[in-house]
Amino acid sequence: MIPSNPNPPMTNADVMRFHNRMARRMRGEFTQHELALYEQAKRTYEHILKNNGGKNPIFN
Repeated sequence: MIPSNPNPPMTNADVMRFHNRMARRMRGEFTQHELALYEQAKRTYEHILKNNGGKNPIFN
């Protein structure tokens, strides 16, 4: 088993990059690639629900 590291080392640049990305997403500013991934995931989820009579098979 791979041991987990609960506190990975992060530089100040890593922290700032994380904060900037989170702030951008919270404002709703998504790249075209992120929007395409979201739409694909949404279509996949709708397809799964349609195939299972409108119920999420994970929660059944």
